[in-house]
Amino acid sequence: MRRLWVMVFVAVVGMAAFQAIDAQVRTIDPERLLSERFGFSADEVSRARSGQAVAKLLPRNDATDVGVIAAVRINADPSRLVTWLRDVAAFRKAAELGLARRLSNQPQMADFADLSLDVNELGALRACRPGRCDLLLGDKAIARFQAEVDWTSPDAERRANLSMRQLLLAYAEAYLKGGDQALGAVHDEKNPRVRVDEFHQVLWQSKDLYDIAPALTAYLEGFPNARPPKAEQFLYWAKGGAGPEASLTLHQIVIYPAPGGETFVVDKQLFASRYVDAGLVVISLAPAPGGQGFYAIAGARARSRMLEGTAARLLRGTVEKTTMETATMYLEWVRASLSI
Repeated sequence: MRRLWVMVFVAVVGMAAFQAIDAQVRTIDPERLLSERFGFSADEVSRARSGQAVAKLLPRNDATDVGVIAAVRINADPSRLVTWLRDVAAFRKAAELGLARRLSNQPQMADFADLSLDVNELGALRACRPGRCDLLLGDKAIARFQAEVDWTSPDAERRANLSMRQLLLAYAEAYLKGGDQALGAVHDEKNPRVRVDEFHQVLWQSKDLYDIAPALTAYLEGFPNARPPKAEQFLYWAKGGAGPEASLTLHQIVIYPAPGGETFVVDKQLFASRYVDAGLVVISLAPAPGGQGFYAIAGARARSRMLEGTAARLLRGTVEKTTMETATMYLEWVRASLSI
């Protein structure tokens, strides 16, 4: 279960910020922000200042929501972390998060050449029917797999892999042209979970981000429109251990140097084959008071229907505990890696 929420936190929502924007650009002391906006105690701020990562759960609006915010001061140049995150395949490999590949500016099939389904994924696909599938696919995608793959054929595995690569390529192309509206719905079509609605629920719950970085929030909400000055973006796909079984995911990275001097790095989940209906990670980097390194404040929030219902109460407790542990563990890992 730790691996599931590692994927949510590191990769693949949240809020994290240092800046308040009004008529004039104004940069807020990150330590003051942690205490006044996010409720960190004086002891927690002191620990973060000393280089110890500290995490807190974010308030949730419904049973499907889980979120965390974490912070640490890092005695290094923040541009090193931004450069590392641009090389997302290397970053995820170093973090032991599994395989990842950055897509071309114009995505192509070659970008998915080493995407391969394991035996559990193949079995789940074979059993999928509209309205009944262990994978987070829409009914149209399920029907496509059943039409294109003869599961009794010796080349069924090859055909299934090809169909999955084509599906992810189609998602990437559709998103770049039409944003969240083009991503469709998760099964089933009789009671669909529309991806744009799921993501906007995540974003709308991150109310502070609207106040702190309105230009970035408008871009995340209205992509491909409203791109802020100097912002860059790219897509990548990943596969790793997420819970008991692997998950295939498609993501967008946005890097936004804000007017106040800090940099936001956003990892937005566009698709996941298991577990997480929508997810976002926002990492904000800004100079620490006195010029001693920088603060990394990272927020992660996700929605998962696995957390609904009375039977999921025990699971929620485990997920929240693991989310907190994962947040601190990975921020401390980043700090240690940059301090070498």
